[in-house]
Amino acid sequence: MLPSALVAQTDSIRIICPLNEAVVVPPPTNVIRYDIEDLCIVLTSIPDSVVKACTNARVTNVVQNPDDNNKWEVVIFCKYKDKEYYFWYTGLESVVVRRHESLKQGQSLGTIKPGGRIEFLMYDFETQVDPTKYLDCKGVLKRGF
Repeated sequence: MLPSALVAQTDSIRIICPLNEAVVVPPPTNVIRYDIEDLCIVLTSIPDSVVKACTNARVTNVVQNPDDNNKWEVVIFCKYKDKEYYFWYTGLESVVVRRHESLKQGQSLGTIKPGGRIEFLMYDFETQVDPTKYLDCKGVLKRGF
């Protein structure tokens, strides 16, 4: 029988970086801390401006940001081993996907300006989870900046 640590690693969803050569932007140090940790991560990439689907999924929502009409939000959904995951991308400059569209891992969702930033959130159904635990990126640091 395998140790439980090995089973957990192979049983978890693995997602690719939404940006090539992505780097997590550390949160500001002078912000108010709340009891509940904000699990949203901000990603940037100097050489890459194409935002990609982190996994095979279906687009559930594409909307303009209500606070900034020049930015877009895209939500995608996938099922993995009887779990339902949602991935929320915000800060896109343009989008090339539509609601209900099926996506392959790595397929373009839209673009940002070179050096621009996107916010990336991950949900296990309705529970927000830390995407850095699942991201398969060389440049992404784990929590504890």
